[in-house]
Amino acid sequence: MKIGLVGLPGSGKTTCFRVLTGHAVPDTHHGARVATVPLPDPRLDRIAELCKPRKRTYADVTFVDFDALHRGQAQQSELGLQKVAGGVDAFALILQCFGTLDARGEPLDPVSDLETVLLEMALSDLRIIEKHLEALEKGPKAERTAQRMELMHRCRDHLSAGKALRTLNLHDEELKVLRGFAPLTLMPLLVVCNTAEDGSRDAQAAAVADAAKGQGLPEISLCAELEEEIAQLPEEEQASFLANYGLEKPARQRFLQACFELLDLIVFFTVNESEARAWTVRRGATAPEAAGRVHSDLQRGFIRAEVTPFTWLDKIGTLQACKEKGYQRIEGKDYVVQDGDILQIRFSR
Repeated sequence: MKIGLVGLPGSGKTTCFRVLTGHAVPDTHHGARVATVPLPDPRLDRIAELCKPRKRTYADVTFVDFDALHRGQAQQSELGLQKVAGGVDAFALILQCFGTLDARGEPLDPVSDLETVLLEMALSDLRIIEKHLEALEKGPKAERTAQRMELMHRCRDHLSAGKALRTLNLHDEELKVLRGFAPLTLMPLLVVCNTAEDGSRDAQAAAVADAAKGQGLPEISLCAELEEEIAQLPEEEQASFLANYGLEKPARQRFLQACFELLDLIVFFTVNESEARAWTVRRGATAPEAAGRVHSDLQRGFIRAEVTPFTWLDKIGTLQACKEKGYQRIEGKDYVVQDGDILQIRFSR
């Protein structure tokens, strides 16, 4: 899972990046800061405790802190905003909901900031679609199919109205064509309200939440500055400080949960004497598709999967005992993997 953080100047985006990545040392890639951190999962810890592999490997998430966006950027650069795509799976848009003035010294208006960034993304995609239409009209007639031209015109009209491609009714083949252009407005987007510690801008965060809902976008609120301070405390003191501010979980956990829901991800596990490992996969993935996350050879040669739900291993204690008591199932190529499944994949070489 790779999440790109975007935002206007002064949004607190880089503070959010530090909160989310903790002590990870970021690399720099094309001007963006990149850090990968593990996703702690108590289920994997329990599997390792029971099965005693030599090591455990958590699933991980990569955060990319892109340079701040600027109003009018889609019109100022030949590449527009496409340069921030960076192969990410989703964007998190950080909005300033603290203080009274924005980075330009103007009255703070995070709803307007949200609308600005969404419009910039739509304009950036519009430039790409218009360039492709122009190339089609000048290019070989064989490439100018009625279906492709209709799709490009439909996308152009939708984007010209300031709407995101994710809200356009597209079938799988059309999505495959469009993803070749890496359109920003087709990407999943999480709206993040970066609030004040004292809650003084909660009304503005609530207004952003309403505006995001109107766009069909999920939203969460956090105070990056406060969360960064809490994260620097000894671990045994963090829970009480979170409770003092009415927070059940630290921002990182809430953010990751929102990203899992945004991308519709689940976790499955593999375990042998060498390693217990957690993997992420899209909800609805079949057993061969999950096998492909482990290694492409496993997907190509997939025969079957021996499936043990984590809950039964947790209760019974060993995979062998689960098998003997009938809690381990043999599943074929059509099996849809469930969150918490432990898979033992059988395949032909």
